[in-house]
Amino acid sequence: MRKILFAAVLSMLLGACASQGQKGADIEQRDLFDQQKAQQSSQDSARQAQIAKEQEELKRQLEEQQRRQQGAGQGDQAIVRPLSDGSVGGSQLKGDAWTQLKEPGSTLAKRSVYYDYDSYSIKEEFVPVIDAHAKLLMQHTDTKIAVQGNCDDRGSREYNLALGQRRADSVKRAMVLLGVGDKQIETVSFGAEKPVAMGQDEESWAKNRRSDIVYPGEPK
Repeated sequence: MRKILFAAVLSMLLGACASQGQKGADIEQRDLFDQQKAQQSSQDSARQAQIAKEQEELKRQLEEQQRRQQGAGQGDQAIVRPLSDGSVGGSQLKGDAWTQLKEPGSTLAKRSVYYDYDSYSIKEEFVPVIDAHAKLLMQHTDTKIAVQGNCDDRGSREYNLALGQRRADSVKRAMVLLGVGDKQIETVSFGAEKPVAMGQDEESWAKNRRSDIVYPGEPK
């Protein structure tokens, strides 16, 4: 009889320990989940703060560019002239628009924005390029473009694809901030898959760290 009672008590104790152990594991797992959730929330907040900071800096740069143009008197006309026919074929420009985009030495002829190493912040020297293309797009709201983000070949494929996307998105944010419709711009990242320079030196890498502004249907 004592053996039976002892076995019953032992079984109860073991069951209680197992239950307590499971509760402890559940609490530990819940705490880990809460920590991961808090960490993700912190990262999201930091990301949003970084985007807000970039937008404020872009806004400052763009306002400075507009003041310079106003001081120059005819600055706006020098960057974008009204098109003679004002026509847009679907999402593509026509006629005199391509002439403007290909005019040697013009701001609109510049289609690339270049970045520092491991960065997607737009440098002040490229603000006029973004401003010029934004004005053209606002004149022709049916026109759609693609912004293609690119990287040099250092870093993993996944990292370069992500960085290229941030670079393309930085140009889109700047144009939208200027007044371009969000749906007029699509962004894509090629990572390091579309180099324009093949060398393994800083000069070549600098040429590959870029966002390209692409107008569909552009004649060769």
